[in-house]
Amino acid sequence: MSDSAEKFTVELLVSNHYGVLNRITGLYARRGFNIDSLHVNETENPQRSRMLISSKGDKYIQTQMVRQLSKLHDVKSVVLMTQSTV
Repeated sequence: MSDSAEKFTVELLVSNHYGVLNRITGLYARRGFNIDSLHVNETENPQRSRMLISSKGDKYIQTQMVRQLSKLHDVKSVVLMTQSTV
């Protein structure tokens, strides 16, 4: 990780069923990124969950994580929140 690494949070809206959390955290592990904080809760719609994942990385890493997460079937939306928007 470079000197320009900053804390960022990714907000995900995902399908609420078995294995989704494992696939998302596995993506971070395969890329060698550490998850600093993870929060998951069910939304008003019981078929969806909201995840907040905090990590550190430069702009390239942030962009890559958003792109990779967006490709997962169970991920319905991805929003990148930097420290200034949290």
